[in-house]
Parts: sequence; C-alpha cells; structure tokens
Amino acid sequence: MPFSKAQLVPTAYLSDLLKPIATGMTSYMGRLFVPQSLYSWPFIVDVGGEIYDPETNSWAEMPTGMGEGWPARQAGTKLSVVVDGELYALDPSASSNSGKIKVYDQKEDTWKVAIGKVPVADFTESESPYLLTGFHGKIHVLTKDANHNIAVMQADVRDNLGSPLSSTSVYAKSLHEHSDSSETVFWKVIDSKNLGSAELVNCQVLDV
Repeated sequence: MPFSKAQLVPTAYLSDLLKPIATGMTSYMGRLFVPQSLYSWPFIVDVGGEIYDPETNSWAEMPTGMGEGWPARQAGTKLSVVVDGELYALDPSASSNSGKIKVYDQKEDTWKVAIGKVPVADFTESESPYLLTGFHGKIHVLTKDANHNIAVMQADVRDNLGSPLSSTSVYAKSLHEHSDSSETVFWKVIDSKNLGSAELVNCQVLDV
C-alpha cells in the first residue's frame, strides 16, 4: 500500500515524527477501502485513504469526501460495515451516551446520517468501548453497558406506522435528508455477558 498522502508531509522532521497508519479496512463494491491517518502519540491526523482494485492490481486515492469525512475515530480506528451493499460507519457523539450511524453517498461523495442515535457509553478508561458489525442484513453494535457487561445490540428500524424498514430503505431515506421523527429505531439487546476486564478488539461474522 503506497500511503501517497504521507509524501505530502512538508519537512523531513515531520516525516520522521508522523507515521502513516491504516485506520480501518472494508471490502466495498468489489474493492478494498483503507482509510489512513498520520500518527504520532497522542496525535492522529486524518489524511483520507486509498482503494485497492484486485482487477487491475493497483491502488488509487480515495474520494476526498469519503476519506476525510469517514467517521468513528476510536482508538485510532474507523468503524464501518457493509450491509445490503451500502457502507455504514459509527460516528461517536460528543455526549457520553450516544452516537450516530452514517451511510456513505457515493454520488455526492459525502456521509449522511442514517440512524440518529445509538445508545453507546463512553468509557474513557477503555480503548475500544464499542464495535460495529452487520449480521443477517441488520446493523449490530457491540458495546459495554453501564454494568460493564458486553452487550450485542441489533438496530430494528421502523417507520412512523410501525412497519419495519430494511437497511436499503434506511439508506434511501438518509439520501432525502429525512428527520429522525419519521422513523423509530429500537435497539434490541440480543445477548449480554460479563467478560470481566476483557476489551472489545474486533468482530468477524463467519458463514459456517
């Protein structure tokens, strides 16, 4: 991976100080998307990212809005998941008990709010208090609850008539700048378990 943006660092001193790192990795539209940052503890500077195309065996720079707007800075990583062919990311809120799910609009090269509130707690002593994944066509968030149990929450999105919406419908609504009042999101706890001092590091969904 070339890390082309790292070549733009203006001086040799900063080049030695700021090290390029990959802050995420997502398979999307048949290509590998890798957001990147320049890192020097405790500072992280977002510098977009790059895309690997297996058909041409080549790397290309990520669209500006996609790379620089990629949400979810968490322990130096950017949380994202592809559900029903759409790219979602978790954007932590400035408050201590909520976040947002955003979806990428490739036509406008921007991130838009798909789910306005995600009940995640912010534990300052934890490097990774939550994870984002997709399972059976629905968005799931793994987080530590108030009792420090690890909970798996599933987003059940319904319109104002109480009818369930698919992830595709949520994406379509986000492109029309819908308000949160037009939908209700029920976060259903699928499972919860106390794993002591264990940290959330990664989550993989496997077809067995």
